[in-house]
Amino acid sequence: MASDAVATIPELVHGLARRHGDTVLVEGPDYALTYREVEEQSAAIAQGLLDSGLGKGSRVGVLMPNSPEWIVSWLGALRIGALVSGLSTFVTASELDRLVRFADLDTLLMVDRYLRHDYVARIETAFPELARLAPGQPLRLLDAPFLRSIWVLAQPPPVWSRGGLHELAAAGRSMGREQPRLLAALEDEVRPADEAIVVFTSGVVSAPKGVIHTHGAIVRQATAMRKYCSCEPGQRVGVVSPLFWVGGMLTGLLNTMLAGGTVVFAAGPDPVSVLEMVRTRGLDYLIAAAGPSRAVADHPSFKPDDFSGLRPSRARQARLGLFGPQPEHSLDLFPNSLGMTETFGPHSAELPGTVLPDHLAGSFGRAVVGVDGDIERRIMSPETGTEVAPGEIGELVVRGGSVMKGYYKREREDTFDQAGFLWTGDLCSLDEDGYLFFAGRSAEIIRSADANVSPQEVELELEALPEVLEAAVLGHPDEIVGELVVGVVVTASDCAIDEQAMRESLRGRLSSYKVPRRIWQLPEADMPRTGAGKIDKPKLRSMVEALLRESGAG
Repeated sequence: MASDAVATIPELVHGLARRHGDTVLVEGPDYALTYREVEEQSAAIAQGLLDSGLGKGSRVGVLMPNSPEWIVSWLGALRIGALVSGLSTFVTASELDRLVRFADLDTLLMVDRYLRHDYVARIETAFPELARLAPGQPLRLLDAPFLRSIWVLAQPPPVWSRGGLHELAAAGRSMGREQPRLLAALEDEVRPADEAIVVFTSGVVSAPKGVIHTHGAIVRQATAMRKYCSCEPGQRVGVVSPLFWVGGMLTGLLNTMLAGGTVVFAAGPDPVSVLEMVRTRGLDYLIAAAGPSRAVADHPSFKPDDFSGLRPSRARQARLGLFGPQPEHSLDLFPNSLGMTETFGPHSAELPGTVLPDHLAGSFGRAVVGVDGDIERRIMSPETGTEVAPGEIGELVVRGGSVMKGYYKREREDTFDQAGFLWTGDLCSLDEDGYLFFAGRSAEIIRSADANVSPQEVELELEALPEVLEAAVLGHPDEIVGELVVGVVVTASDCAIDEQAMRESLRGRLSSYKVPRRIWQLPEADMPRTGAGKIDKPKLRSMVEALLRESGAG
């Protein structure tokens, strides 16, 4: 299909409002918005942003938990052609400092707090100049030179903010007849090739990886994945996975919207709130990573039949043994999907209900069939750069319509090879029929509970602790979360460490999912090293696996 025929996010919003206008799109404990109301409220946000001077190419950040406000803010900014960055609600003050500056944000839409997180305090810690601003004084921050306005969902909003999020929407609604016409004219200029979102992955210490996807790639992949999603019109999908990551954004939000279903949010991500949602909201599916799902199942109030009415949204959920009736066949014969942020979700999958033959047990399936053809996958030798034979293990490379445009602030040639392939870092094999098998990861990035963790980032924070001289961080395979984050440290004079105190200290500087589950101490003389004196991580990994077995966690 030609690129000019592929829908953009504005076209998607309008089309869904026409088809499902009076159907509830998003529902929570005390709110419900229809598809038409989401169209109207996102238009108000879009018009308010236009009135404040934004337009195509503006850099907008959204710092909010799963909520109607997140959806209408995200859609509103996309409708004017802005490049939108979803910021993690786990973000610390130091991470917020780095992300706002790295993403060149000129506008930030945020809540004042969520759970234990006080974002007003964190942004004032990140940018101390804010606290010295008088009401109405323009933002001119040396540490965030592009940032011009912050809108906060709070009553009252901070004095340094441009105002409240509701005020932004009200300003958009008050612009009279010309403003909707201006928005419509601007939406007509948004093209599939325009950059739409930046999704941050793998850490933000010195070189954060911001994955850029265009309007066309988002809509193409969401449309393609509609075939691989079991949701149907009128079905209700509980979404626990954060919308600022691809799992929640694609599987939770966009797939449900394209099906004409209803996204249901719990009062919070804690097990009690999720259980209340599951028991009272009439859900068909639950979109949650394995870790949170297991945390709910491990809660003392959980009953064996709480999840029995839910259908597993993917094979990994089925393997938990919690969702609906257990299938007659071995779970290894039900293919999971494999993907990444850079491909905006799965690049390999099979249609719902597929049962693999015995010789394909454990496969992640064939290439996803997209709107403009299959995504192209090859297995290459990292040593020679040539394609390996069917069945042989090498590094998976991909290219196609759902592959990212590139990494923010990185040259294209530093990301893609000369043939336009992205090297994924995943060690895989492909059989002659195109079925993919996953063997491991060649890169150091740790994949834990559907999030990417940069070992370097965690190592630097460990080494910032006064008692730590040197640190190494590894991922250890885990059936529930994918990989556990574990750390090994060398201390000054081999003084004994307080593991719990270390973890508590790290929680003030790292998002919770990056904090190591276990931290071990090694004498400096016992730390394995290469001939160049660097930590030998393969040997250290074997030592950590032995420690985990001894502790009963392996």
